[in-house]
Amino acid sequence: MDKKTLRKNLLKQRESLPWLEVQGKSHEVTQRLLFLPEYKKAETILIYLAFNKELDTSAFMQTAWQQKKKIVVPVCQPQDRSLLLSQLLAFNELAPGTWGIPEPKAEFLRPVPVQQIDLLIIPGVAFDSQGYRLGYGGGYFDRFLPTIRPDCTKVGLAYDFQLLDELPREPHDTAVDVIVTECRIYYVKKESP
Repeated sequence: MDKKTLRKNLLKQRESLPWLEVQGKSHEVTQRLLFLPEYKKAETILIYLAFNKELDTSAFMQTAWQQKKKIVVPVCQPQDRSLLLSQLLAFNELAPGTWGIPEPKAEFLRPVPVQQIDLLIIPGVAFDSQGYRLGYGGGYFDRFLPTIRPDCTKVGLAYDFQLLDELPREPHDTAVDVIVTECRIYYVKKESP
């Protein structure tokens, strides 16, 4: 199945989830994330802000703030399809941005260099057993992932039905290190160079 059809089918399946189920599964994922050793040692965390029926990251962010972690969110820059990284201090700093995705209002932009990120938590339409991701088609994360530090742990969040055996991939695709679903924490085995 090609990427476009796969994306359409999986997004349709996600959109059909009742909100109560989204909240329940988001809670399960949050609990798993908070127990990751990579989370515990991270000081600066880049995390997405949930949109539509993506797994909700707000409870995780709230706990991270309480534990004095620095929370950074991606801000889409449509002119060059890049991501600006901005520190977020509170949810009331947000407003709908590009495509309705929550982003910090202009007066709350606090740019953070990519080198500061210790842990990266990203969404996807699907992930496969090798850690490769099917995104939304804009290429924002595809362009961004190669810029992070090699020791930065990349975590993909997905519903269990979004974890597939294999996805179509391009030579430039970057795999995540860990996939967290409501049912499991999946550490991707890296192939030896």
